[in-house]
This record gives sequence, structure tokens and C-alpha cells, in this order.
Amino acid sequence: MVQGPIFVVGTMRSGSTLFRLILDAHPRISISEETGFMGALTATKNIPNWQHGHGWYQRIGWTEQEFDERLRDFYSALFERHARSEGKRRWGEKTPFHSRHIAQMAGVFPDAVFVGIVRHPGAVVHSLTRKFHYDTQDAAAYWDSTNREILRQGVDLGDDRFALLRYEDLVGYPEETLRELVDWLGEPWSDDLLQHGRVQAARGTPRLSAGSTRTRDPIQTDLADRWAEGLTATDTSALAELTGELAGFLGYDPLRPGAPGSLAPPRGDRYRLLTGAALASRVAEPGAVTLDAPTEAVIMPEMSAAELAKRLQAAEAALARIRSSRAVRWRDAARRHQRRVSGLPRELVGVAGRVMRHRP
Repeated sequence: MVQGPIFVVGTMRSGSTLFRLILDAHPRISISEETGFMGALTATKNIPNWQHGHGWYQRIGWTEQEFDERLRDFYSALFERHARSEGKRRWGEKTPFHSRHIAQMAGVFPDAVFVGIVRHPGAVVHSLTRKFHYDTQDAAAYWDSTNREILRQGVDLGDDRFALLRYEDLVGYPEETLRELVDWLGEPWSDDLLQHGRVQAARGTPRLSAGSTRTRDPIQTDLADRWAEGLTATDTSALAELTGELAGFLGYDPLRPGAPGSLAPPRGDRYRLLTGAALASRVAEPGAVTLDAPTEAVIMPEMSAAELAKRLQAAEAALARIRSSRAVRWRDAARRHQRRVSGLPRELVGVAGRVMRHRP
């Protein structure tokens, strides 16, 4: 029996691309490149920039449940075809900003499961500030806000539909972590999970994937703590202030690298995976983080500084073309003329205006 789709969620720079490549190496699981399809799905249900766009389909007799079923059929067919092209039976997807769409995805795909991946806030902030030139405080707030939302949704989804793992466990204890995960997914173990680079190379996967991740490199444990060498005093201050509480809850010291502490008390044979029920139990403990209310989204553009500069340059060129048009030049000339004649006697202002209107 083919189980439902697998959605990988997490912040940018959390190691989700490496995780995708590893899961995609399983002979039964296809986790596609980032598609961002939830942006299209959301816009289909609620047409943007139109006052009547919310629930428009209800005005032609469709219920939300019926419309969701159509959307599920449409998008599932796209991903299923991709999975079949790779000889796989189960599909999945990974896009970082989908972390803000978990509740809607869970409703449209009621048989889907969600796997969150979290990484030390220092590593994420270091990568965002150095490679994408984000402000340190914005990057730290983004890590905290997004991961709180993922955990909040994980509690709501429950034990059968949500599990969380840490990047440091994935690269430090890959077989232990992955065995727990595939067991939770209801899939058989495959040694290909530990050889994702070889599997991706044999498949002809491009050498570079999203985020410039090398698809054929083996799992490297030494990369997990490299971020600490580049921290500044400003970075450590923002990390302590904005991520300290949640970092501690997830077993991290926000200011120091190294093996994280326990994610959760062992449950049966699970040591590396935090499922929905265990998460709910931890959140209910005295002094735990509060996840009751939705957190405010911190918007972070998912593009490089070079891409942002390119778009800004294109916008400036478009504005220059508009300013150079004949209509705009005449309008500006008329405004300048109006300012010049505003101090003239009233009888002369009318004459000047008629001259401007009849000027060839």
C-alpha cells in the first residue's frame, strides 16, 4: 500500500536540501526539488489583489472541501508522475517557505505526513548573514519565528503526522536517525540512504542543487560546527536575545557549537526523532516554550544578494524608461511651468496656460 506524501519543512539553511537528497535516495521515495507549489495553490483558493478573491469558488456552488479535493487531485498527479519517472511509489516535496503553509497543506492532503528539520540557530544565522547578506537580528528572528510555527503545527498534527529531527543528529548519527525516521514513515530500511551521493550520481542528478548543495558529496560531520568561527559580538547578542529560549528547548546552547543535548526523553526505540505526541508532552511541561498562538511571520526573501540587485536594477531601468517618455516629459514641463507662473498676476496666469495647451 502506498502511503501519503511526505512534506519536508524547515528554515532556509537548515540542511533541508541535504535531507531531501538523502530521502530521495530511498528506492521507494521521491522528494522533488523545491517547487513552491503552495504559493500557486493558495492563490487559486484566494485570488490575490482582488476584494472578492477569498473563496471565489463558493459563488459558483463549490464547497471548500470539494475544491480542496480537486486541488489535491491536480497537484498529486503532477508529483506522482515525477515519482513514477524515477521508478518510485511515494512522492514528497521540500520548500522552506511552506513551513508557513503546514495547516493548509494538512487539510488539502489529509494523508500527508510532515517531517521538520531544525539546525542550530547560530549555523542558520551565520549562513543567512554571510551568504545572503541578511541582517543578523532579522535572521535570528526568522529562525525563532519559523521554528515556533513548525512546532505549533506539529502539536496540532499529532504523533502520526509529524516528526522533527535535528541536522546535527542527521550528520552525526545518520544511520540511527534515519532508521527511526523510515520506521516512523512505514518504509523499509535501505542502505541507499547512507549512500545518497552515489545514488544521485548514478541517476544523473546535477552536481549542484538548491542552495548550492553538492548532490554527490557524502554526509560530512565536520560542517555542523564550522559556523562558530565567524560569529561576532553582534551575532552572539542577537542569538542569545532572540533564540535562546527555543534553542534551549531544542537542546542547543545558542552561543556554542557541539553535540546538542537530548531532544526528548527516549520513547521505546526512538532517541533522535521527536514525534507529535512527544512534542505535545514536552510543551505541556512547566516552563516549556509557549506555542499556543500563531507567531508573527518574519518575511525573508529567498534569493541571493546578486538576484536582489538584479531585480532592483531592472526596476530602476523600467522607471528610467517611464520618465523618458514623451507624455511624462510634457507633464513635468507643465508642472514646472505652473510653479513659475503661480506668482504672476491672475490675468497673466490664464494667458500662460492657454499658450502651454496650444504649444506644438
